[in-house]
Amino acid sequence: RHLVRRVFAPRTMSSRGTMIRPSLRRTPETAPVKDSAALPWGVVVVPLAPSQHTNSPNPDGLDPIGAEDVPRCSECFGYINAYCMFERKGWICSLCGTKNDLLPRYQQSSMRAHLEEMQRGIVDLLEECVEVDDIYSSELKPEERPACIAVVDVSGSEEFVEVARSGVLALLEALPAATLFGLVTVGRKSIGVYDMRSAFPHCHTLAVPAEGEMPIALSEVLPVDCMLVQLGENKENIAAAVESMAPSAQDDGMQVDGGPAAPRHFAYGSRPDAG
Repeated sequence: RHLVRRVFAPRTMSSRGTMIRPSLRRTPETAPVKDSAALPWGVVVVPLAPSQHTNSPNPDGLDPIGAEDVPRCSECFGYINAYCMFERKGWICSLCGTKNDLLPRYQQSSMRAHLEEMQRGIVDLLEECVEVDDIYSSELKPEERPACIAVVDVSGSEEFVEVARSGVLALLEALPAATLFGLVTVGRKSIGVYDMRSAFPHCHTLAVPAEGEMPIALSEVLPVDCMLVQLGENKENIAAAVESMAPSAQDDGMQVDGGPAAPRHFAYGSRPDAG
């Protein structure tokens, strides 16, 4: 009991949350603390789980805000949250430690306590969206179709990537046929964006610099309207792209064989205006 009290920080998640559930009731403060405790630590993530306030939005009378208006860290783009540190004219990102300018909305601690985005645990914020009666309808306009982008970590072993393949293929069976689907892979040294508009999907691969920002925006490698394809009409193409995903360790040598689903590597010059 003394060991647990000493090595673990206070719990940092609401017990009512359903999207993220940790394997332990306490969270290690640092990696060495976790290793010395010799206890398994992890979390179970349930994407798109129902909110605890689904049937009663904003029951506590909190000051609401749209997701697009929440300040983000200038370095890592993390959202401002209850775990950040606050100074007189700035806030310090809880993820990377970068100091950011503080907006008037967050200047007083008494004000922050009543802000929707500053609550501990799971925070649900609304995005501007188009409402439709039936997302399964085949008559939806392009702007009304639901969109899903699968971002897959391929930095692990072949067994790890095989589990990811199976998960994405299962996802395809659960999504409405009208869904616009995109596929992005993240490896150790590169990011891949799949073009699935033909029976021979290709992966456009962009090398990730060791430091600094990406030299070019992913939307310039493959525009969004080209990356997203309708699931019902391109299901076989999407499945072929998913099956072609390989562990990034095989691609770190930057060797390209060509042919269907082979990565295309682009060399881009540094641009100061690139996002």
